[in-house]
Amino acid sequence: MLIIGLDYFQYRIWWHYRPDGVDRKGFCCCAREESDSRHERFLPSPLAAKYRDPHEIGNQPCAYSANGNCPNLSLQHIAIFHAYDSMPQHRYDNGIHTMYFGFHQTSSVAALSIAREGFRSSTAGLLMLGHGVYFARSFAGTDPKARHKGALICAEVRMGNVLPVVYDTLHTVSNSDAWHQTHDTVYYYHRNEQCDEFCVKDPKQVLKWIIIMDDDKIRRYGLDKAFENTL
Repeated sequence: MLIIGLDYFQYRIWWHYRPDGVDRKGFCCCAREESDSRHERFLPSPLAAKYRDPHEIGNQPCAYSANGNCPNLSLQHIAIFHAYDSMPQHRYDNGIHTMYFGFHQTSSVAALSIAREGFRSSTAGLLMLGHGVYFARSFAGTDPKARHKGALICAEVRMGNVLPVVYDTLHTVSNSDAWHQTHDTVYYYHRNEQCDEFCVKDPKQVLKWIIIMDDDKIRRYGLDKAFENTL
């Protein structure tokens, strides 16, 4: 019974996880800090398949459809089962995808700000696809590009009118917002499709998101050691 009780306690902490820096408001146990309505939830990194054993029943990789999509394209499934290992969707096709999953990496401090206030456009510094909010096709794709690390964000994005670019045409969009006049999104078809990325001009195109955190709270509760499987 003690083991069952401890397991229940850990799963409750794990499933209702809120990172350090997100405080309750007031004395009611239901009181929560206000957040952007598009922010769905926080997830601790162990829940997002970081320690998943693919040989365990229920933990096997998803069986992709013939067109290259995961059969379960819900945001929570994508965040939990595709955070670290694969791309959930076929390469962007303007004739098929009106919505697309985007992956973003930033600092834990910035992630808390996004949870409260939403995304903000990047407008300073060297910006390969111009001004806007940047996403990759997978979290692995964010690693070489992210300026800050500590939190991973999986988002559902409305693509709108998309301007496709390749390496030879990057100069037409870099460090500029001129393309905002005619398009909603720039999609860069990289020579290696796993490195594709895209930029949306309006943060309102980011419809909802889940934030995956890896903070000291996880280690304080022992979830980084006790949790080994997704199920």
